[in-house]
Amino acid sequence: MHRLVRATVRPVVLAVNTPVARRRTNRLVAESGASIKLEIGGLEPRPGWLVTNVSAVTRNYLDASTRWPLADGQAALVYADNVIEHLTLDQGRRLMREAFRCLEPGGVIRLVTPDLRKHIDAYLDGSAAVDGDLAAAYREIGVRIEHAVDLVRTPVENFLHHLGYVYDADALGAELRAAGFTEVRECPVGRSDVPELGGIDRRTDEGPAQMAFEAVRPGTGTR
Repeated sequence: MHRLVRATVRPVVLAVNTPVARRRTNRLVAESGASIKLEIGGLEPRPGWLVTNVSAVTRNYLDASTRWPLADGQAALVYADNVIEHLTLDQGRRLMREAFRCLEPGGVIRLVTPDLRKHIDAYLDGSAAVDGDLAAAYREIGVRIEHAVDLVRTPVENFLHHLGYVYDADALGAELRAAGFTEVRECPVGRSDVPELGGIDRRTDEGPAQMAFEAVRPGTGTR
């Protein structure tokens, strides 16, 4: 019953809230000036950041797969935690191109997303992986892991990721470089050499399942 109610109410709330939340985002962007710290798909307010989402109840609406309401070079940082895997490959490429356009020279993008290769490596370990750290991380959030194959099935089938595009490190790094970024590097989940990006990842307890990448828009900047 609760699911039925949510399914019925959500489109109404989305239709009413989205225009208001979009206008709020546009106003905040205009008022913020330069060096915006932009979070895509954020769930909670973060001091000093413009936190956006596409949910039915978000305060600040921004569809990251379309053109962003930011001027060229207006952002200092762009951060998205477990967002890009919900987008198709083409939509993910648009997100990266928009981030490149909107970042100031020297600005940094940080993306956190499931790493498919880690899941496949765990699967290839066989039955031992069912009792490993990756399986334990999933069980803690309610995912059913009974066989090694579940470790491959989960990042593709669960969480609606089958509607998007799941990456490994090689693929994500290549896409960031294709978008124009340099200094592309994988970072430990939950850690960064950029002070504003350190310790902000939500899923640090899912470390075995996740990867974090940072990349820089080239040019002379402050970072």
